[in-house]
This record gives sequence, structure tokens and C-alpha cells, in this order.
Amino acid sequence: MSRTHSLLLCALLLLACGDDGRPQDTANGATQTTTSPGPTTLGPTDATTTDGTTTVDEPTSTTVSTSGTPKLDLGVQPDQGDMTTGECAAQMLEPQVQSIPVDVIVVVDTSNSMQAAIAAVEASINVDFAAILAASNIDYRVIVLGDYPPGDQLSICISSPLSGTDCNAPPPVPAVTERYKHYDAATGSGAFLANILAWYSAPDVHGLAPGGYKDFLRDGTRKVFLAMTDGSSASDTDADGDAFDAALLALNPPHFGTPGARDYVFHTIIDMSPNNPPDAPWLPGDPMQGNGDSIQRVSVLSGGWRFPLSQTGAFGVLFQEIAKDVVESTPIACSFPIPEPPMGEIDPNTIEIDYQVGGIAPPKPFHQVVDLASCEPDAFYIENATVVLCPAACAEVQADQAAKLDVRYGCDVGFDPAG
Repeated sequence: MSRTHSLLLCALLLLACGDDGRPQDTANGATQTTTSPGPTTLGPTDATTTDGTTTVDEPTSTTVSTSGTPKLDLGVQPDQGDMTTGECAAQMLEPQVQSIPVDVIVVVDTSNSMQAAIAAVEASINVDFAAILAASNIDYRVIVLGDYPPGDQLSICISSPLSGTDCNAPPPVPAVTERYKHYDAATGSGAFLANILAWYSAPDVHGLAPGGYKDFLRDGTRKVFLAMTDGSSASDTDADGDAFDAALLALNPPHFGTPGARDYVFHTIIDMSPNNPPDAPWLPGDPMQGNGDSIQRVSVLSGGWRFPLSQTGAFGVLFQEIAKDVVESTPIACSFPIPEPPMGEIDPNTIEIDYQVGGIAPPKPFHQVVDLASCEPDAFYIENATVVLCPAACAEVQADQAAKLDVRYGCDVGFDPAG
């Protein structure tokens, strides 16, 4: 066989060939030398000669930080969503980011004209409202403000599973649960808005809320009003709605936001003309309809819906749509616990946050700062084992309905907790 044919055969068979173009025959006592691909190495290699044949001893691979600081290399584990940064393989975890909790405040006019509406609420609120919130995993609470049986007027009793009773017959004291609270008081349409303000700090008759219904409200929750009244004796002046909004925002302690950033939405079921179709609510941009412009004005200011009281047969559909809107429009929380890795521990100083805008890669990185006072637009800080997005980063993420956050850790990112 010629030298040319011998070289071609060696290439096709992927065999190591000698300098003379022939395969080395280990069976004849010759030493076969193979080369395996490996990481780039630093420093010289060591060569030794045995029986005239050269073999190469490759040195151990060394990871070196280009910044001069040693980095923690956790190795590559693709099933955990690793991201390689320089020479460091960072681990990726999806944190347990939840929506902001929601307090739903159901205010019911219990005057004699409200019998059909109250019955519709009692029949629908568990199935068509609370069940949807529960299925979405939102942390919610329903707080009813209305006359409890036996009541001075009509009365309202919400049954299980929201409450702790089947309402047959209602216990002497509302059967409150962690999910359900009841503030026992009666109102009509004439004092509807005024009573919402007054009851905030007035004790209830059962001692369940000695400081007023504010005792039932939780800090840091979004507030959603569902107000039901015929509006027959309510003010038709928009200015009275503006005054209520200002007074609500001024309540102490503050629970409803500020004039420039309301933390509440006010949906109204009131005596008004049906929309087209009849089960569609009137939206904030639609004109006032029917009675109680002052009450409707609060819905318009806060971005709430308005719905005709006469359409009791469609209350179930309305409650479903409000519940879905609550789920879809409630922003994610801007803080979450440091997630637990499957093995070992996380060094908090190596944490970075990857924010996928609209839930789509590539991610936008958020870096760590020492505390709130050190905040920057694309940063977060860690407090009591909790990751807290800085205000500007929080606002950006909460405005993104499809936002996705990941925690990346394990690499020295140059963060100095001492500042």
C-alpha cells in the first residue's frame, strides 16, 4: 500500500497514525498516543521519553477569575436552568413570587328595596366569586359590611365555605373565618358613602372589630369594593363622590393609597339602565346612568365597573368577571423569600435577579444593593432573608402583566455587603 493510501485509510478510520503514515500497532509493542479534548490549560506541559516514544502528561485544568477574585464554580447542571457567566456556572431557581393579597369589601344596602339583590349575593358569592379567587391561588379575604340577622332591616348572611355556618339558622354572632369577616351594621343609600367612612374606625356590636372594620383589613393588600345599593336617596352630585374619595385616601392608618396612586377599586351595583347586552357592565369611560351619581363617581375615579341592580339573574356572571379581573389585574408582590436550592445553601452575596420582560428572553438583570437607601432603578436588596425589589424596579415589574423573575446565584458578582 502506498503512503498516500495509508494516510487516507488512517483518516477514515479515525486512527492515530505515526510519522511515516502507518497506523501504530500496539500488539507489536509500540506505544499508542491518543489525545482527548479538554479545557484550556495554563502553564507548560511535561514530556517524558520511554523507549524512544514521547508521551504527554497534561496538567490539571485551573479556573481563573479575570477580575483577580476567585469565583465559586458550582458546575453545570442543565436540568436546573444553569447560566454560564464567564468561567462560572450560575445556578438558576424560580422563586415563589405571588400576587399581592386582596381584601374584598362587600358593602350592602339592607333597606327593604334590596331583598332580591341580597338573595342573589348570598346565592352567588361562594360559587361565582370566592371559588375563582381560590382557584387562582390569590391570597384573598372577603369582608362584608351589612346588617346581620336578625337585623333591624333586611339582613345578609354568607354561608360556608366562606363563612363557618350554613346560615340555617344563622348563629347569634357572625361565623367569621380567616377568609371571611362580617361587620354588622345597617345602611341605606342616603348614608351609603358616609357610613363606609364612619364604620372604618367605629366598633362593631359583636366585639369582632373593636377598632372598626379596619381591624379586618391587612397591610399591603389591594382593596376591592363591591358596593350594592339602589341609590334612590343618594346624592347625584359628582363632587360628593370626589369628597368621599379624598376622605377615604386620608383615613388613618392609610389602606387605600394616595390621590396619585390609589390602591383600591370601587365596583357599584346600583339602580341604573342595563347596558347592551344587559349582562355587560358600564365601564369607567361610560356616562352616568340612573341614580346615585356620587356613588357612581367613585367607580369612575377608581377604574371600577357599574352594573344595574335589576339584573339579579346576571349577578353570577358579574361576580365571575369581577373575580377574573381581580386575578388578572392584581400585580405580583415585589418581595419574596430567598428560594431554597435542591442541594447546599445559597450565598446571598452572589444573588442576581433575571427579569424577563413580558416573560420573554433575553432577561434584564437586576443587581443587588445594600439597602433601600442605596436603591437604583435596576436593583434589589435583601432584608431578613427576603429579596425586595427597589421601588423603580418594582413599578416596572408590576406594570408588566407577563413579568417573569428568576434567581441566579453561585457566582461572585462583585457585590460588597459592607457597601
